[in-house]
Amino acid sequence: MTNLLTVTTGLSGLVAALFVTSLVFNILIWSEVNKEQEKPTPIPPPVPQSSSVVHTTVTEPKSTKPVSKPQSSSVVHTTVTESKSTKTTRPVTKPTTTVPSTTRTRISTKSTTRKSSAVTTPRTLRPSTTTSTRRPFTTTTAEPDIPGNDTVFCPHYGVSDNSYDYQEAAAYILSGLDETVDPCEDFYAFTCNKYIKEHDPQELGVGKFSPSKELQDDINAEIAEALRTVEVNSQQWSKTERITKALLHSCVYHRTSRTPIDNMIDFLQEIKRLFGGIPFIGHPLKDGFDLFSAMGDLEQNHAMGTLMGGMVSVDYKKDSQHALYISQPSLPMPREFYVLPQFTKKLQEREKLLRDVLFKFADTILDDPEPYAKEIKKAALDIVQLERRIAMASWPKTQLRNYAQQYNAYKLRDLKKTYPKINWDSYLNALMSTAGKPDFSGSARLVIAQPSYFGWLNALVSGNTVDDKMLVNYMITQLIFEDADFLGGVFKKAAEEANYVPYAQRAGRGIARVGQQLFRTADSSGNANLPCISTIMHYMPYGPGYVYVKNKGNERNQVAADISKQTELVLKNFMNMMSGLKWMTSDSKRAAQMKAKGMVKNYLWPEKLFGDFRDTSKLDDYHNPDYGKIIDLYNQNYTHNYYKMRNMMIKGFANRESLRLMKEEPDRANFLMSPAYVNAWYQPERNSITFPYAYLNPPFYNLKYPQAFNYGGQGGTGGHEIVHGFDDEGVQFGPDGSLSKCMWHECGWMTSKSKDGFRDMAQCVVTQYNTQCCPEKSGNILCANGATTQGENIADLGGQQASYRAYREYIKTKGKEEKRLPGLERYTPNQIFWITYGFGWCRTQTEENLIKQILTDPHSPSVCRVNQVVQDIPAFGKDFGCSVGQNMYPAPEQRCSVWVQE
Repeated sequence: MTNLLTVTTGLSGLVAALFVTSLVFNILIWSEVNKEQEKPTPIPPPVPQSSSVVHTTVTEPKSTKPVSKPQSSSVVHTTVTESKSTKTTRPVTKPTTTVPSTTRTRISTKSTTRKSSAVTTPRTLRPSTTTSTRRPFTTTTAEPDIPGNDTVFCPHYGVSDNSYDYQEAAAYILSGLDETVDPCEDFYAFTCNKYIKEHDPQELGVGKFSPSKELQDDINAEIAEALRTVEVNSQQWSKTERITKALLHSCVYHRTSRTPIDNMIDFLQEIKRLFGGIPFIGHPLKDGFDLFSAMGDLEQNHAMGTLMGGMVSVDYKKDSQHALYISQPSLPMPREFYVLPQFTKKLQEREKLLRDVLFKFADTILDDPEPYAKEIKKAALDIVQLERRIAMASWPKTQLRNYAQQYNAYKLRDLKKTYPKINWDSYLNALMSTAGKPDFSGSARLVIAQPSYFGWLNALVSGNTVDDKMLVNYMITQLIFEDADFLGGVFKKAAEEANYVPYAQRAGRGIARVGQQLFRTADSSGNANLPCISTIMHYMPYGPGYVYVKNKGNERNQVAADISKQTELVLKNFMNMMSGLKWMTSDSKRAAQMKAKGMVKNYLWPEKLFGDFRDTSKLDDYHNPDYGKIIDLYNQNYTHNYYKMRNMMIKGFANRESLRLMKEEPDRANFLMSPAYVNAWYQPERNSITFPYAYLNPPFYNLKYPQAFNYGGQGGTGGHEIVHGFDDEGVQFGPDGSLSKCMWHECGWMTSKSKDGFRDMAQCVVTQYNTQCCPEKSGNILCANGATTQGENIADLGGQQASYRAYREYIKTKGKEEKRLPGLERYTPNQIFWITYGFGWCRTQTEENLIKQILTDPHSPSVCRVNQVVQDIPAFGKDFGCSVGQNMYPAPEQRCSVWVQE
């Protein structure tokens, strides 16, 4: 190998050398692969009595080291507080009967959620005919109606419903409840302390942990279990299911079996195709290299932006067509880390990390990387300096909420004149090569989102401060981090250390950045199925989504009907709240009513695409052009074709879910994300709300739980998404999703007087969040930014109030209060409504994770989303019998009235 490398300067030689090395280190594996080439490797039969879909016999040795709790202060437990209140509550009645432990748990205990080095088998899955996951819990004997401290907070003990479902609902709440805390002083601690104390993120090996994370893991395991019986080459299954199974099988094999050097060969072949060589180890670029063509190629084939990023979405000013939006890129770290002086250390740490990664990369493919140490060091420094320059030229988040300023439509010829040093032809030809090459000189519309950034980029590439080799070093480094999970070893560890999130995931989709992931997902389960399903779900959303919904059987229709009724009731009550506003003119109220009537509601799954779950022709036609050849690669050799299969999946995502839309009519019912994704969202450009089936599980909803639980959880979420249609971004878009009544500086359907009233309401929320400093400032932890989080804060406040009113209307129509939860008989249904809301936002996270959330996430930290919401809603204080002046029940003049007239 040494002799070969000393005479080889091109990348072809490196690939050949690595190929030889791979043969030496893996001769047994390769010999087995050669035997398998004549026909596809059969899928091993399902393992009896196991829910695992790991189709290999490779196991890891169990760790003999005991898990010890780190003595570190970096774990944020700012909300675990003890109240000094003298209020007393009756202890929970101890269980008398135990439900058999064969049912599956979703709320993990401390002993079962710890990080392990061994591959573990998923827990036994529940039957697919139920909505919720089942967990072991204890039943209680119904208590008599015992008189007690007859106050609002401690009423007499009501009669409970001891059904299995009510007991399960109670178990969720009890897993977080800390009754040593006065709910009127710190409601988040009251609902979440127990959960926080039992889930240490460092011990779990994650940046943050929450009930929604547990739910997503369970759903991923359920999808993997449903795929066990799917045969990749059997026509009994839909093409979509077979592609999904092929990806899962190959991914699991890759994660448990392949060696890093095998993976590096595949990666280097892609580097050679894109660039011809690696500049930081002395390689020349390929003949005729075109920088902007490479940028477009990376976006189309790897869904990775570099110096800019393209996205196809509905034309904000012409809803009958799509447009290509070209924006500033998403950087791997928060913009503030690059531009604020207090984060200089972050840049120094990043430069060192990049230097180490590039040197290790060189060490992996060369016998002796030392001769290139100086070039590697310079490359790392150049990359960090370039990222900082990009950050300085980019618009901050506070400027990204006004869409009149970000809608700058161009014809291609005008774009070339405005930014002449950017090779638009090369970029667009490479980007759109498989999507029909729209006529951007004619009717196809190009929109530049941040004009000043592209002015800077035009100057950058026309100057002498950067050259192609330096920019290629930047792109290769990004690609190393993008493929870190595939490369494994030190590269995966570096990505974890840097909290690197793949570009497409951190960029999100559409105006609302639906599905945006700001934190790297750490897998602490040891079950390879879970991260594999997560990856497939992002890049082929309707594959796992179809499997999940199909597996639900007939109950899916009952849930859809129930959620529809709930949502309509919440929407009705929100509009009633709005009708009473004095600051809103009658013209604005009529416009708001029109927008509400025009809102598209997507429940559970895309009905047109999924059909009747028997005829899958439409679904398969949707996937086959972009994903279909994955099965061919699988049949060739699934053990060594994962990189090609994965890249085809990512390319399929970029084309099918974005670029190909340029020649299709907009669909306002487009989910954008998977029905198996635990989230909910509002799309301003479509004026649509979407509630995926995955979200309609505990701790947010269950068809058989009390409605107090369901309205406190999913009802509040539904209200939250509805209110987004009327927040500072939503009011810019009309009933059909188009920008409404635009002037040179802003768009929106509100009258001038109504805008003033809306701004006053919003400013109250901004000021409140800024002045109260939530969470409490400690060390490097900052206060949540009231301006950048205002949209989410307003949605939280308006949505939860609308849901509460909807719940009370539901009870009024029903004619009687609901029975209480067993073990929680002392809490009224109204109180359960609020407690469910609080528990849904339980989070435990490291300090580093919290800092990044505050800097990048439009959502406030969980403690703020609970405490600062309930303190602005008087009904909460009344339901818990709080005294005016307590933290959660301030005086009226200290509250913000959001979408209500008080």
